[in-house]
Amino acid sequence: MKKFLVAAGAAALALTATPAAAAPVAASTPATANAKIYRPLVLTANRNLDFGTIVMGTVAAGGENVTLTAAGGFTCGAGNLTCSGTPVTAQYNVQGSNNAVVRILVGASTLSNGAGGTVAFTPLAPAPASVTLTNSGAPGTNFNVGGQIVILPATAEGVYSGNMDVTVDY
Repeated sequence: MKKFLVAAGAAALALTATPAAAAPVAASTPATANAKIYRPLVLTANRNLDFGTIVMGTVAAGGENVTLTAAGGFTCGAGNLTCSGTPVTAQYNVQGSNNAVVRILVGASTLSNGAGGTVAFTPLAPAPASVTLTNSGAPGTNFNVGGQIVILPATAEGVYSGNMDVTVDY
């Protein structure tokens, strides 16, 4: 009987020491969940950038910049170069989700002439460096990319080419 009373006393103590569980309560204003889902971007090069023909004169030690802006503005150095031909910007097409803003990112690289000669090359994104897509999918939205090369006194003659580092993201 003593064991029974000890066990009953322990059970009663456990019942009185355990607080009562609170009743579940709903939020007065529920939170909402949102997701913006975009189509994957597709970037296609439509046209190559071309600076035309550049004839070197006496180039300053620091070099001369030949610049073609994304809008088509062209500068042929500071006077010691002669440029001819019709410079053409590169053109890209991006496809994705309608009305989405897409950032255009460019990275510097090097052009080479195949005989060991190189010139520094920097692609120039449009200003601002973004486009708003005008539809979902094809035909996409076109944008132009210009560039700048640096002609140094030691720049060797030749036809220079290289890849442009252009990417896009939402």
